[in-house]
Amino acid sequence: MMLLIAMALLVSLGLWAFVRLAPRWGLVDQPNSRSLHTTPTVVSGGIVPMLVLAATLYTTIDLPGAQAVALIALALTAIGLLDDRRGLPSGVRFLCYLTAGLLLCWFLLPAGLASIAVLAMAGVAAAWCINLVNFMDGADGLVSSQALCVAVGMGLIATFGAVPNAQLAWLSAMLFASWVPLLWFNWPPARLFMGDAGAIPLGFVLALMGLMAFLTDLSVGFAWLILMMPFLVDTGFTLCIRVLSGEPPHIAHRDHAYQRLSAQLGSALPVTLGLLGMQVIWLFPLAVMAVNSAVFPPLLVLLSAIPAVAAVVYARLRA
Repeated sequence: MMLLIAMALLVSLGLWAFVRLAPRWGLVDQPNSRSLHTTPTVVSGGIVPMLVLAATLYTTIDLPGAQAVALIALALTAIGLLDDRRGLPSGVRFLCYLTAGLLLCWFLLPAGLASIAVLAMAGVAAAWCINLVNFMDGADGLVSSQALCVAVGMGLIATFGAVPNAQLAWLSAMLFASWVPLLWFNWPPARLFMGDAGAIPLGFVLALMGLMAFLTDLSVGFAWLILMMPFLVDTGFTLCIRVLSGEPPHIAHRDHAYQRLSAQLGSALPVTLGLLGMQVIWLFPLAVMAVNSAVFPPLLVLLSAIPAVAAVVYARLRA
């Protein structure tokens, strides 16, 4: 517990300093045609909690290749910072995500599961998790709130669920402790954006959490899917609609449901609060049921998608 408190305090101090120093380094996001904000805002703040999280992951968690996984997270942080500062081609970014996803699965998958086919599928899934978190990082407080909800949900399930996993619970606690201070700065209206320097490695950590969940038990993996459902639905539906419409899926846009809703409502606050409400009222109970009840878990995964699908449909019908 003391270590978690120390992490939160260290991140808080780091973010306080970062907000004051970042403009000198040119880390300020200027509004453009895709932005939901209207004033220049400090960006790349996610580097602070990610450095603390990666250092703690490197030194405290008992996982196969834990040190290498922490170094991969740091490498993704550097790639994200470079993208925030200078911009990287989408193909280069996704190649980095895919490499990170494949390495993650290489280190964590047991020898009996690490066939080429399983490794490839799991690596692509991890890369997509990194990508979708980056896609969804466009509204104040949204990604930070989602990460904290997943951390709380998986932490409780890994601690008190039918199939406990101490390392998954500890990873969840570390993620929560390091990201709570960022939400304070990122809450609408945001004084600081996490940027790609935070969103890209955060997606990697959430992919790590998902892989650990599935390796713990299939029901725990389904619980992770349920908690991730709002982001999975928004990015999945948006990608399919853009492809079917002949739009390039890799070009930055404002087509996601959360972007449409934020623009329609005039603020990101209702969208972020709606996500929190969806998690507490609908997704948390379903995730707990997936682990602790006799209900068929895939059915609960399908049920978990209902409010997110409704939000996507509403955002597009109202446009």
